[in-house]
Amino acid sequence: MQSVNMSNWSFCRYENKNFLALISFGASPEGLQDDELEYYVTVLENIENEQKEVFQEQFDSLGSACEFLNGRYGDWTFVDQTASKSGCSTCAAH
Repeated sequence: MQSVNMSNWSFCRYENKNFLALISFGASPEGLQDDELEYYVTVLENIENEQKEVFQEQFDSLGSACEFLNGRYGDWTFVDQTASKSGCSTCAAH
């Protein structure tokens, strides 16, 4: 079974119908002084290419974010954004 890990987290996600679950990163104003990153597991609702955040949880480590994402959304479809897509290369949908 494929899962999101510390090597692929920036280009892999889970999908279920109109929902996307992924990891992103950021920093708090306080953490910026110490160059500390925060990781966010985020669920987006994707309707007609408009995405609305419906859930987000913050983690201090990438490993913890991966573990949470896989545990909670691992039964959704795993999507690797770098995988080759089929279809014509001139179509705007690809």
